[in-house]
Amino acid sequence: MKRREFMVLGGTAAVLASTGLARGDDWPSKTAVVISAYPAGGTSDIIARLVADELTAQYGQQFVVENHPGASGAIAGSRLARSAPDGYTIMVTGSAPLAANKVVQTNLAYDPEVDFTPITIVCESPALLSGSTSAPATTVQELIAYAKANPGQVNIGNPGAGTKGHIAAAILGQMAGVEVNHIPYKGSAPLVADLLGGHIHFALDAPSNYVPHIQAGAIRGIAVTTAARIPELPDVQTVAEQGLDGYEQTLWFGAVGPKDMPADIVSKLNATIKAWTETPAAQEKLASLGLTAVADTPDEMRAEMHREIESIRPLVEAGLVQPT
Repeated sequence: MKRREFMVLGGTAAVLASTGLARGDDWPSKTAVVISAYPAGGTSDIIARLVADELTAQYGQQFVVENHPGASGAIAGSRLARSAPDGYTIMVTGSAPLAANKVVQTNLAYDPEVDFTPITIVCESPALLSGSTSAPATTVQELIAYAKANPGQVNIGNPGAGTKGHIAAAILGQMAGVEVNHIPYKGSAPLVADLLGGHIHFALDAPSNYVPHIQAGAIRGIAVTTAARIPELPDVQTVAEQGLDGYEQTLWFGAVGPKDMPADIVSKLNATIKAWTETPAAQEKLASLGLTAVADTPDEMRAEMHREIESIRPLVEAGLVQPT
């Protein structure tokens, strides 16, 4: 190699080192951040912490969870989009910041399909329609009948605009031909509190925050949104079983990095998370939260993000989901 070529290559390496851009062979060499898009205690945050704990254990460097709740994950998404693509900042979250926000939020500061690097979908679950003990309906058919008799009076809470709870409620109303009011909360914790207090009659959200309260009789399980019931609530029928044939909505949670993240680091993270989801301990823990492990490839995750965006777009265009 000529001396000039050596100096150019050496200079490039020095620039990479000085800017902190990581290569897969020396990553991670310092503390990394895992962004959680929702408040502590909700399903999305629990998954982010499980992933962070596993990455810490496997790599010997701390992966510290930072909560950036608000605006249905848009605050966290903006934080990630501004981060250096060096593998030291990733986000683990539900699908709203990764898909729905693109069409549900009018002034979104990032484009999830452009500004994020997919790593893997971690897990999925049904959503659960729950009711307070004072709710005027205990089944889907009763809810539909009440909505028809009382137009504009059915309020269904969800953990934020664009979350699967929001979308699932809009599709339920569309298929049933009734009006459903979307009531967004800043995460699952305040929604559960209001449901327990009877301040809102219905909620559509991930099951994990609700199952213990249903089992204790403090709230009611009304319906599961997927094709099959969940083992924790075997007596709670699916929406389809209760008359809305073909209805099926699934929540998913995934890991992403900023755009232009090095492919070798993405590959490392994907392999590590996938290996963890295949262990009996991880599967048991996820199952206890009503979740199923679904580690996939970055390309498969990218396709799922696009599919979800395009499935929500017609709902916005039809006015069934109001942009914020």
